[in-house]
Amino acid sequence: MIFFILIWSICTVAFFALASCMSKHQKQIFGRELTASKTKLATLVGWVLLIIALVICITHGNLSNMISYWIGALTFSALFVGLCLSYFAHKAKQWVVACIVIAILSCITYLI
Repeated sequence: MIFFILIWSICTVAFFALASCMSKHQKQIFGRELTASKTKLATLVGWVLLIIALVICITHGNLSNMISYWIGALTFSALFVGLCLSYFAHKAKQWVVACIVIAILSCITYLI
């Protein structure tokens, strides 16, 4: 279960970063549009985090099973981010911080 929470929290932060690339969501989250360089940085961070989550999954089990596991975590992450941006957009920054803390704690717990 800790492994799923680790992958889910990394993917959730990645999806929040990718959502920050879109003009509509920038206005929801930050109250204004970001500069082009910050938008590119958010895109890069989002994709890198998704790749990191995939690499973590692939290295911890059978390739086909863990890709399916990653896709399942992506599904739950996308649903969570979609619901947060639809109903709690004003608290998106707090959700991201909470997901980062959860990722760090689950990583520490998983490694112990």
